[in-house]
Amino acid sequence: MSKEKKIKILLLTVRADHGGGPKHIYLLLKTLSTAFDFFVACPKEEPYFDIYVDIVGEKRVFTIPHRKFNIFKLSKLKHIIKKNNINIIHSHGKGAGIYGRLLSRSKGTISIHTFHGIHLGEYNPLSKFLYLTIERYLSKFTNKFICVSESERATVISLKLAKSDKILIIHNGVELTSKIVNFDYLSKTKLKIVTISRFDYAKNSELLIPIFNKIKTNGALHKFEIQLIGSGPEQNKVRLLAEENGLSSIFKFLGFKTNPIDYLIDSFCYISTSRWEGLPLGIMEAMSVGLPVIATKVDGNYDLVKHSENGYLFDINKPEEAAFYLLKLSENKEKWKQFSENAKSKIEKEFTVSIMAEKTKQLYLSIRREN
Repeated sequence: MSKEKKIKILLLTVRADHGGGPKHIYLLLKTLSTAFDFFVACPKEEPYFDIYVDIVGEKRVFTIPHRKFNIFKLSKLKHIIKKNNINIIHSHGKGAGIYGRLLSRSKGTISIHTFHGIHLGEYNPLSKFLYLTIERYLSKFTNKFICVSESERATVISLKLAKSDKILIIHNGVELTSKIVNFDYLSKTKLKIVTISRFDYAKNSELLIPIFNKIKTNGALHKFEIQLIGSGPEQNKVRLLAEENGLSSIFKFLGFKTNPIDYLIDSFCYISTSRWEGLPLGIMEAMSVGLPVIATKVDGNYDLVKHSENGYLFDINKPEEAAFYLLKLSENKEKWKQFSENAKSKIEKEFTVSIMAEKTKQLYLSIRREN
């Protein structure tokens, strides 16, 4: 396909900070930029704005506000779409979805929307009603929806956000590495547990406190260290709670890491306390190096973690279950090895960047032909 005939695609996101959605867009650009002409609209923030510029060029990256709708930016994007003869608008997340579908409606451009998780947990009844009403209205101007997991698809259908024949499941993917977790972990003085968090309501990191309080009650606190990678608005709250509960000695706040793999391969297991997920990249990265996972029993998590196969799932309202599974796994090296092998195998078979990129590529090509 010659350059002038390449399909032109505008990727929209209202986040370019640390997170799964912005990283997903980076992986699309990295793997598909030779096949398509990409443009990006996103906030001017670290780290991904500059990364997007490096891939597609400064003149193809346009700024929009972080998680805010701006009518003037919408008007500017209309001009950009017309000027550059954009063929497909692909929005990522609910904020970007408002821009994307309104632009599609006004310009007659093909619209694809990826949900990246249905987040209703912190909404009051009025906010929930407004969100569902807006989303159902915008669905009329959406050619295809992408759900990143089976559980997300089920939620979308149950909430009547999209018709089933418009939905395509394309799992998130991670880049495979030759690195693998250290199988001699039981010889170490402390077993390192790792989590990657934005420290917000959704990630629910404060749930780690009752989990480790239970381990403390069982007299096993000395066996563990919890490493928290990331940053966010609730980080200081979690730090203070750890101090108040006598857990400071084992809680290690490491901040954001551009490459968390080196921490993952030096760990005993990964833990997720999330209230909800789309399809969590943190868990996928952990599993890709053979790290067992202990996670809340919520959408997204149970698409990856199979109970008693590659990790354990626990009731979000019963932190003592997570403590029990941590202790149980720490005492059974053979079980740990089995979980490790199963975790790595599952990612390699189902959740790689190459699989995700190829399915997205085929969607772009087919939807362009159909329209």
